[in-house]
Amino acid sequence: MPLFLVTCVCDEGVYANAFRVVEAPSRLAIAAYMRQHPYRWDDFLRRSALWEEVRDGQWSAEELLTRIDATWVDGDSRYKMSVYEITTIEQCEQESGTRVR
Repeated sequence: MPLFLVTCVCDEGVYANAFRVVEAPSRLAIAAYMRQHPYRWDDFLRRSALWEEVRDGQWSAEELLTRIDATWVDGDSRYKMSVYEITTIEQCEQESGTRVR
């Protein structure tokens, strides 16, 4: 099953509580999960100004995904939320060619 990086960041960068790695069949499945379990995602949804509509079940999963894709950063008052599929995982190797674990 694919891995996805879900972020919610402002212009100050990425912090430990600003991203999650999610295993899911698709971006749409993640949006459906957020819609079904908004309180598990309330920190991301509140910062990206999507909270009330998701909590109240106003949007379908498709509409939520569209709204997530339309979020943007506005200083530290509005956060950009994104759902990206992780397609490449880099391997870190020591100079001797041995992988670091």
